[in-house]
Amino acid sequence: DAPPPGAETLPQRLADLQAVLEAQREGQLPSLGPAPAGEQGVVLGGHSLGGLAALMGAGLVPERGLGRRCELALASLPLTNLSRLLQCQLPRITGDGDASAGPLRPQATPLLGVVAFNGFGSLLWPHRGLQDLNVPVLLVGGSLDLVTPPVQEQLAVFAGATHSRSRLVLVEGASHFSPVRIDNRGEALFRLGEELVGIEPLKVQALLLNVTSEFLQGFEHPLLLTPQRRDQDGVRAYVLDRNQARRWQGLLPPE
Repeated sequence: DAPPPGAETLPQRLADLQAVLEAQREGQLPSLGPAPAGEQGVVLGGHSLGGLAALMGAGLVPERGLGRRCELALASLPLTNLSRLLQCQLPRITGDGDASAGPLRPQATPLLGVVAFNGFGSLLWPHRGLQDLNVPVLLVGGSLDLVTPPVQEQLAVFAGATHSRSRLVLVEGASHFSPVRIDNRGEALFRLGEELVGIEPLKVQALLLNVTSEFLQGFEHPLLLTPQRRDQDGVRAYVLDRNQARRWQGLLPPE
């Protein structure tokens, strides 16, 4: 049987994540906190495992008890949430049964925010979510994502957000791979069905480009990306703030 898309690069991606965690422990990544007026900073961002690395690089530490949560999760692993397999690799790559990082060290370069496309963390932060980050975070998910399903991996994590400018964007018809742009001139190695590619990926990417740009411009214009239903070229997305995300979560039945 062929491995799932991206599985052949999993060891390298885990090695990249391990490098991020080591850099965080050694104080080589930006500290939490907005940049002082007139001072430049950085925005950490990534897709999927890269989004997870950005969140952890920004300072989110896995809550204790990950090993036990993984035992329970892997005993009945759903095929519609493969991210849990990746989350349960963290104790192995960190050499720590709890995958807990040490305290953050102050850095010279301020962190402005985090952008995570199809990120995840339901097993890492099941109770606090983004609560320990005091910078704005943009989380993006798609309704057809079978790798990091948005209800468990983005909505649940985002509901703990504390920063007023943090936003969750849920895109109807988008999949885990919708943000990935492929050169049309390249020859496809294999073709995937719509359930993996999603609906109109180029249109989804155009919408996400606009939303992300507004989020980044929000460092200077805080009211730019307001909570809304966004319809663009036939693609619909919901931009939620922390209060709306909590209301959405409250309407869902318990797992």
